[in-house]
Amino acid sequence: MNLDSLLDLALKASTQASKAILKERENLKIWQKKDSSPLSSADLAANDIISEILAQSDIKICSEESPLSFDERKNLQKFWLVDPLDGTKGFIRGSDEYCILITLIQEQRPVLALIHKPSTKESYYAHKDSPVYKNEKILQVDEDKFEKNKNKALVSVHNPNPKNKHFLDKNSLSTIKISSALKFSLLLEGEAGLYLRFEALNSWDIAAGDFLLNQNKGLMCRLDKELIQYNKESFLCPSFIALAKKEYLKHIKL
Repeated sequence: MNLDSLLDLALKASTQASKAILKERENLKIWQKKDSSPLSSADLAANDIISEILAQSDIKICSEESPLSFDERKNLQKFWLVDPLDGTKGFIRGSDEYCILITLIQEQRPVLALIHKPSTKESYYAHKDSPVYKNEKILQVDEDKFEKNKNKALVSVHNPNPKNKHFLDKNSLSTIKISSALKFSLLLEGEAGLYLRFEALNSWDIAAGDFLLNQNKGLMCRLDKELIQYNKESFLCPSFIALAKKEYLKHIKL
């Protein structure tokens, strides 16, 4: 299958999973994982649907809810990396700050990705040979909007970090609090200038945003300015900075 066909498959998977998530919300069941994080019946329903549809590609699937061990994936040239419901804590509380993340990893870097927001049916998606789209229209950062919002920094709702205040003060930045990988959609839209994350996140949380930003003239990289690689033994990724526009990095004091 070519990248266009694989992207169509990912879009189909996210659309069907979105319907299942919204249906499960009517009678949601909640459990606790070994790491004390919540797991809902919506996570599992979305995972089953996405896995079933992506399996048509004959490419291995590594999902937060059914991860591949390093031995299973270390020699794979490519694999799907999925978070069927990113932002479960907020979802359980009734927030709409949650999304579906699907990424195709090839030789440790993403080459295709989408972020889908079930509550609004908004999808951001692309592959390495395409522009970034939002719901079938090419997405471009509005220059005026970026200039207005470039000094707004995205920060985590659930994981405040003392290092953040020092960074924000040093760069004279205001803040926007939002949960989940929807932070990346705000960067893609030019609603914020940057997102710096000191705490480690798992690969499935950030790979889609990484790809879409870099594909859309933005930038996401480690704090040493190297790109993140995604098929490491640990799923945890290093600290990173993500920017709506690549050239904005030269104005930031890390």
